[in-house]
Amino acid sequence: MILNWQKEITNIDPGMKFRSEGGWLKTIEKLDKSVSNGYSLVGDFVKSGDFEEDYSEGLYLDCNKEQGKKKKQQTDYRLFRLANGQLRLLDMIIDGEASWACEFWDTIEEELEEF
Repeated sequence: MILNWQKEITNIDPGMKFRSEGGWLKTIEKLDKSVSNGYSLVGDFVKSGDFEEDYSEGLYLDCNKEQGKKKKQQTDYRLFRLANGQLRLLDMIIDGEASWACEFWDTIEEELEEF
């Protein structure tokens, strides 16, 4: 499906400052619970931004970095499902700490079982 990632997720979360301090997008294909950090979410990094790109249906994890309180960088993570032409926000973590990835495990397991 062709979509503009920035436009789609800022429609879902209008308050975010898309990639003001960097970030990335990756697919989520499976979990590796032998590690408790971001490497537990197995998938490929994909292009995203203010341009149109062809995305396959599936799970996507968006990492957005922006200026937080007291000029500290804030890293936010959003888990999305792209299916039937719709992008749906499943879960999010604002200003994630070291074990942020583990907080997504239950949702990811449920989604992987469904599809």
